[in-house]
Amino acid sequence: MKTQTTSLFATVVFVAFICGCATAPPPQLIDARTAFTASNNGLAAQLTPTELHDAQLVLDKANAEFAQHGDTLECRDLAYIAQNKVQLADVKARTALDRQKIADAAKAGVVVRDKQVTSAQAALASTREQLKDEQRDSNAKTTEMEKTAAQLASETQARSAAEEKLAGAMKDLAAIAAVKEDARGLVITLSGGVLFASNKYTLLNTAMTKLDQVAEALKAQGSEKRMVVEGHTDSQGSDMINQPLSLNRANAVRDYLVNRGVDADKIRAVGLGSTHPLLDNRNAENRANNRRVEIIIEPSHLSAR
Repeated sequence: MKTQTTSLFATVVFVAFICGCATAPPPQLIDARTAFTASNNGLAAQLTPTELHDAQLVLDKANAEFAQHGDTLECRDLAYIAQNKVQLADVKARTALDRQKIADAAKAGVVVRDKQVTSAQAALASTREQLKDEQRDSNAKTTEMEKTAAQLASETQARSAAEEKLAGAMKDLAAIAAVKEDARGLVITLSGGVLFASNKYTLLNTAMTKLDQVAEALKAQGSEKRMVVEGHTDSQGSDMINQPLSLNRANAVRDYLVNRGVDADKIRAVGLGSTHPLLDNRNAENRANNRRVEIIIEPSHLSAR
């Protein structure tokens, strides 16, 4: 039993060392390992192997948590409980040894002096109180771990709901706009003809329904994301006309999205005129594609600026 337990413990420690080499073990885990090794080579392994095995199971969980996730609160809590269980096994082993000595003396016909009996009884009483205190500490830690687990489950459920909401919003968005990824981030392209009348920057009534769906998709992205609304025109007309027209259109879209709940501090508008065409402007179809509004959701490393 002792050889198997030692081998299993050594294996877990080795795996934890290999997998978690980038992070130093927390003090609680180091103390728990040290306490277990000492007890596994002492009285507890002989007299209270069941309690020591219980401690080893919890220590295995602490080692596994450290190997997989590093120095986490759960790893420290498990290590703390494992060390308490090792101490409990040691106390019970010492108590068992005392009882065994008294029994052996009685069998040999040795009369134990009153002082020795009193001392043994006092030691047993002290042991009982220590066990009660350690049990209370263990129960308190268990309650704390249960609260932590409940909080983690709640956060996981909230994150799953947010991801589901984002997936649904993006699916709806793909039905009304072109969505793609490029170096700038996630790009949502809306035809200018759908949003505005020719040479105007007042939103059409039909555009508002589409922008409502865009707003929902943007809000589902998360509060840390930054966005840019780009206005584009074709090459017809002069830059003096196209530049302000593209900016006014971008601002009109931005303002509408803000009114629908998009964070004003996270979204800005720029006008690029005819400087960034998708296609050449040789025919009417290409020019129609160039007249557009693009909403860029920047990557996280840019949004953190």
